[in-house]
Amino acid sequence: MTSAAVKDASTPSSALPRGPGVAWFGLSGLVNALGTGFFYPFSLLFFTELSGVSLRSVGLVLTLTVLVVLPWLFAVGRLVDRIGPRPVLIAGAAVRAAGFASFVAVRDMTTLVVCCLFLALGNRLEQTATPLLAIRLAPDGQSGQWLALTRAVFNAGIGAGALLASLFVVDTASGFVVLGVVNAASFVLTALLYLGIPAERQTEDAPPQGRRSRPAAPWRHTAYLRVAMSNALLLTAALAVESALPVFILRELRMPPWTVGVLFATNTVLLTVLQLPLSRLLERFRPTVVLALGGISYAALYAAVLLAGDMPRRVQIALLVTGMVVYTLGELAVSQAAMALLTSLPPKQEQGAYLAFNQLFAGGATALAPLLVAMLLASAPLSLWWVLAGGSIGAALLVSFLRQGHATSRADAG
Repeated sequence: MTSAAVKDASTPSSALPRGPGVAWFGLSGLVNALGTGFFYPFSLLFFTELSGVSLRSVGLVLTLTVLVVLPWLFAVGRLVDRIGPRPVLIAGAAVRAAGFASFVAVRDMTTLVVCCLFLALGNRLEQTATPLLAIRLAPDGQSGQWLALTRAVFNAGIGAGALLASLFVVDTASGFVVLGVVNAASFVLTALLYLGIPAERQTEDAPPQGRRSRPAAPWRHTAYLRVAMSNALLLTAALAVESALPVFILRELRMPPWTVGVLFATNTVLLTVLQLPLSRLLERFRPTVVLALGGISYAALYAAVLLAGDMPRRVQIALLVTGMVVYTLGELAVSQAAMALLTSLPPKQEQGAYLAFNQLFAGGATALAPLLVAMLLASAPLSLWWVLAGGSIGAALLVSFLRQGHATSRADAG
């Protein structure tokens, strides 16, 4: 563990983050998430309605553009290390705004591909740079709270944006044009809010200008590689749950639609309310232990789904809600511990390159999850939950025996 991480683990701190720029940082993240939440539930309808192409073609374009962007992540990481995360976040917001504006103005296959490429690139820029900006802005002992803030405002914004969209979006061409314009405007506002964030502190062990070290090789850092793989397995599981659980509940368990709403409302509320206070509590424990136990906690939901099949309706609901609560607590633990490890294990001057490398795994998880869900739900629905359980347990085993300090010192030396 780096010295900064040791300070964070040993310094008493409040659950709420503090420090210069925390309000601007939180507000920019909230506006960004609001726009994303407003758009995401209607994204497929938005692209199909305005482009005139089939749903299958839109899905193919979205998947391929995510994969096309992945090889560029190494350049993104080096860019973040060279110029800092704040300019990269501004560029990411501007790129997404330009993509949506161009697609709304000229609705054809070409601008559909351009918009999806810009969206995929902007998302990866944001996900690489946001945690790095958080830990560089955070005062000593506050990195955990700032990282938790990024997740709290993201969850709150996504939930509120989706709710607003369900109330105001109209299922017509003009309604989807408004949706695209609002989303583009939210990214413009996000970029402007990023301008209000103070410049981040320089890292203590960054090399002088003109004496840059050789490019980072994150794949040679065994501990980081195992954490990134573990995080990707758990991200695949979380994305699979999002898309598979509603289908399984409605088609296999034959439960009423409101059950899905109750489960995901429980998940969203707990993620939003508990992220900050729980992050402080979890700082008392080794992140590798927290990550492993959080991953194993996912199995509570899988078990609840498997056991609910032959139960009375009330027992089914109780099982699923209990499973969702335990699963959500696991999600909170995983998101906090994984990001703490992914930001503390790399050498300071190469954090951007390492975080971009992690996005390769995240992008792979994003592409794999829908395919996994579609294949198993169509052929063997019950087996999906066994596969997810195996993946979650495997993720826990990957990090269970890591020796953080030794791994970090090797990276710093190599």
